[in-house]
Amino acid sequence: MSALAPTLSDAESRLATAWSHVEFRYHQRKVILAALQGRDCLAVLPTGGGKSICYQVPALMRPGLTLVVSPLISLMQDQVAALARRGIPAAYLTSAQHADERHRVLHRAVAGELKLLYVAPERLATLEHQLRGLHIAHLAVDEAHCISEWGHDFRPHYRAIGRYRRLIGMPPTVALTGTATPETRDDIVHVLRLRRPVKVVRSFDRANLHFAAVRVRGESERLGQALRLLRDVRGTAIVYVPTRNRTDGVATVLRHWGIAALPYHAGLPPPDRSDLLTRFLDGRCRVIVATNAFGMGIDKPDVRLVLHLGVPPRPEAYVQEAGRAGRDGQRAWCVMLWTPGDLVLARALRDGGSGRRRPRRAIRDADRRGLDAMRSYVFARRCRRRILLEYLGEMGTGCTGCDRCPRQ
Repeated sequence: MSALAPTLSDAESRLATAWSHVEFRYHQRKVILAALQGRDCLAVLPTGGGKSICYQVPALMRPGLTLVVSPLISLMQDQVAALARRGIPAAYLTSAQHADERHRVLHRAVAGELKLLYVAPERLATLEHQLRGLHIAHLAVDEAHCISEWGHDFRPHYRAIGRYRRLIGMPPTVALTGTATPETRDDIVHVLRLRRPVKVVRSFDRANLHFAAVRVRGESERLGQALRLLRDVRGTAIVYVPTRNRTDGVATVLRHWGIAALPYHAGLPPPDRSDLLTRFLDGRCRVIVATNAFGMGIDKPDVRLVLHLGVPPRPEAYVQEAGRAGRDGQRAWCVMLWTPGDLVLARALRDGGSGRRRPRRAIRDADRRGLDAMRSYVFARRCRRRILLEYLGEMGTGCTGCDRCPRQ
């Protein structure tokens, strides 16, 4: 490494040593250069865009600790385990750990033995005193769309990260997410108090994904269509359903018809969720039937089909969930089997699960626009891909695959 400020060339040398990759992708270079220069950055990189590399490599290039705010324990555990395999000192702090284990982790952080420390946003309040005593060189906020009340997955604890950032000395910060409308991006910058941030927004248009929506007359037809699609697809699949109680029922029906499917939702005990995720990732489970709790941080490149048995309430949620397909760059399918009643359920789930006490009118209007966009998507007589991209603020080029456009 250079005796002066680290360069992109230095970072790529570290990338080759620890990750065995030759070079960064174009959008990663922009984010990493901002980090090396001590600039704040907002990075909107769709699923499979290599977001974690954007803060993990810079963490190795400068003295001090990189604090990573992440929403899921399982995601933190996976990231730390992967870093450990590369010989990179990293740890996480969660409520599931014993007090002695949390004390050991904090001792390592204070002693300068860690390069990355992962915490959930809910833990920041209990760590306020300890964080002030650490040399935090960089802050990374993963799944940053959770900050915004405009977004599809608002979490109140994320809203406080800007205050804690000030308490720890306003370190250079990178906010990363897979989907965000222009309003959500502006809100992330405002809440985190990012100073003249570098903004890196990669196209949401992934050419290898084929989008389709099929109207069905009821549950019997929907399950029959799902069975046909799952039998035809070669490789793994994710089936999204809108509520917990449907995961068990759909998985049971699919198994009765010979499809090796297992249910996944947030109500399962953590050990069961971890076991299901492991079985899916290593190929022992070909089909997972899940609520939207199954998504963030799922790093499986060969998902060939993402099937929705219902309508998500916002395009951001749908794009993020559908984006679990085809991360290896090969052709994959994103299919929605829907009834008009699904739009009523989507509205009820949106209004009942927002995490907001009394939404302002502007936020309610944003929610309404999101559901209106999903209604336009399922009833579309024009390109479905364009509807999603336009909602996300992107005017793309020609369609590379949807059931409303000529076959490519």
